[in-house]
Amino acid sequence: MDNLIITPNYVTEFNCVGPACEDSCCKNWTVYFDKKSYKHTISNPAFADLAKIAFVEIKESKENWASIKLDEQGACPFLTQEELCKIHQVGGEAALSYTCKTYPKKDTLVGKDKYQSLSLSCPEAARLVLFDPNAFQFQSHNGGNKKPAKPSPVWLEKSYQYSLDLLINANLDWELALLAIGLLIKTAEDASQYQIPIEELDKRHDQLKRFAESGLMAQQFEKTPYASQLQANLFVTIHSELCKINPRSGKARFGELNLAIEQACNEDNHYSIDLINQAWNQVAQPALKENPDVFERYILYYLFHNHFPGPVTQTPSQSFILLAIDCFMIRCYLSAMALKNNGINQREIILCFQVYQVIRQHRSSFVARLEELVEECGLNSISAVMTLLKTN
Repeated sequence: MDNLIITPNYVTEFNCVGPACEDSCCKNWTVYFDKKSYKHTISNPAFADLAKIAFVEIKESKENWASIKLDEQGACPFLTQEELCKIHQVGGEAALSYTCKTYPKKDTLVGKDKYQSLSLSCPEAARLVLFDPNAFQFQSHNGGNKKPAKPSPVWLEKSYQYSLDLLINANLDWELALLAIGLLIKTAEDASQYQIPIEELDKRHDQLKRFAESGLMAQQFEKTPYASQLQANLFVTIHSELCKINPRSGKARFGELNLAIEQACNEDNHYSIDLINQAWNQVAQPALKENPDVFERYILYYLFHNHFPGPVTQTPSQSFILLAIDCFMIRCYLSAMALKNNGINQREIILCFQVYQVIRQHRSSFVARLEELVEECGLNSISAVMTLLKTN
C-alpha cells in the first residue's frame, strides 16, 4: 500500500488538558499568527479592542505575520479567567493560528508516507509517550503525501527498521541497545554514501543480533571507559546553555529541576557528575523499577519521531550522537531529582524529559550548539559518545 498515514496511539489518544497543564503553551511561549488567521481575528468584533494590544505585526512571512504580545504574567491575552482560549470559544478550532491549531502535533513526510507524532515539550504528550501502556500501538490508512515524491532511500528504511528491531527484539538494556544501534548506524552512513553495498547493512544487522545473543554487546559496553571529566564538562555546558535559552528558566517548573541540580554540587560548589552518577546507580534506578522502560520508550519515540536516522538535516551519525546526548542529559536530570527527593515519581519523570525538550525540539540554535560541542569534545565517534552512558 502506498501513500499511508502512520499514527501511533499516543497521537490518537492525545487531548489537551487545558487549565490543568503544568507547563501551558499559552504562557511564556512565542506564538506566531499566520496572515490569514491574523486578519480573521482582528476583523472579528468580539476581539477588536483586545486585538489592538494583543498583536505585534512582524510580517516575516505569511506564516509568521504577527506575534502575540504576552501580558505581565507571561500569558496570552486571549486567555479567559478560567485559562481557556477566547478565540477557540468564539470561532472554534478553525479560527486558531496554525501554531495553536497544530501544537504539539507534528507530521513528517517520508517518501509517499506521512508519520504523525507529538512534541515532548508538551507535558501531556510526554505522559502518554512515557507511561501509556498502548502508546506504541500503530494504525495506518491511506492518505499520505499527496504530492509526487521520491521513494525513501533503501539504506534509510533498512536502518530505521533494523534500529527498531535492535531496540525491541534483541533483549538488551537501553544502554546496550543504543550501542548496537550506534554500530549499525556507522555502517548505514557508509551505505548512504555508496561506499559499501546495501547488503553490508543486512550483514551488520545480523551480526549485531548475534552479538546481543552471545553477550558480546555487554562485554563491549563493559570495556567502555568511564569519562568523569568529559561528562562533567559536557553536562555543565549543556545545562548552562539550556538555562540561557529557555524563556521559562525563571518559572517554577524549570526552577524545580534547577534546584535539584544545584543540590548535586560538591563542597567546592561545582556540579558533581560523580555524585549525580552515584545517585543514578543508588537512588534513581531502584526508584525506576516501577517504570523500568522510560528510556526504551524515549528511544522508540525518537526513532519514530525522526524516522531515524533522520531528520534529513543531519547525517546518520549526527542523529545518533544527539540521541545519546539526550539520554545522557535526561539521565542526569532524573538522577539529580531522585537525589533531592530520595526517589522519583511519575510527575517528576515527565518534568525531566519535558523541560529538556522545550529547548531541544524547538530551538535550532541549541541543536547547533550541541553539534559544536560534539566537535569540541571529540564526541564524533560511536566509541567516544558511548562513554557518556557509563556511570562508573
